Amino acid sequence: MIGTAPDVTGPDVTGPAVRLPAVRLPAGPLLLASASITRRRLLESAGFEIATCAAVVDEQAIRGSCAEEGIAAGDVAVILAEMKGQAALSRNNTAPGQCLLAADQILEIDDEILGKPVDLADAARQLIRLQGQTHRLHTAAIIMRDGIRIWHHLGINEMTMRQLSKAEIDSYLALLGEAALWSPGSYQIESIGMHLFTHIGGCHYTILGLPLLEITGFLREHGLRMTDNNPVGGDAA
Repeated sequence: MIGTAPDVTGPDVTGPAVRLPAVRLPAGPLLLASASITRRRLLESAGFEIATCAAVVDEQAIRGSCAEEGIAAGDVAVILAEMKGQAALSRNNTAPGQCLLAADQILEIDDEILGKPVDLADAARQLIRLQGQTHRLHTAAIIMRDGIRIWHHLGINEMTMRQLSKAEIDSYLALLGEAALWSPGSYQIESIGMHLFTHIGGCHYTILGLPLLEITGFLREHGLRMTDNNPVGGDAA
């Protein structure tokens, strides 16, 4: 079912409030095939007119199958993003020409792939594995229109985590709570997760889950335009 995501409290990544939407696509709202609060807020803070739609896939099984076939981490992220897009399209009706956006992130360290932790114990294991080392975060995004993938992008961030004690990891996870399960590596760099790192390389938006600059650049080629939010024939404020 396509709809507006509920208002859920959490880290504020939006910046100053703007009247929404500030930008529109010609065929209707951009469909976001994700339940991610952070991705939704990134798009909303950039002024996008969006709607969310369900995208349920067995990520763990797909990652396992890809690992058996020796598929590279970045390619796994692209595959998962496209499968999420296909899953969303199979369960939701879209207007002709309407664009759908899906994304996925894969964390890679020493050729090992990490997905989202399944619980806080798993999150602690991931942080123990990552602390004191440099890893790569692969963020894939795809755009589909009329059932066909018309664009994809893979962003890679190199990130170095500082040495962390067990007590620091336990305290961090206790503070984050359920949010620790939202992303591989359990880091929320838009909030207290920034304290985990000595170096963060690459685009900030991409780390948060969407290569927003590249997405915007592509959509501008397909009719994305600013709107003044005034009704037809209305007066400017």
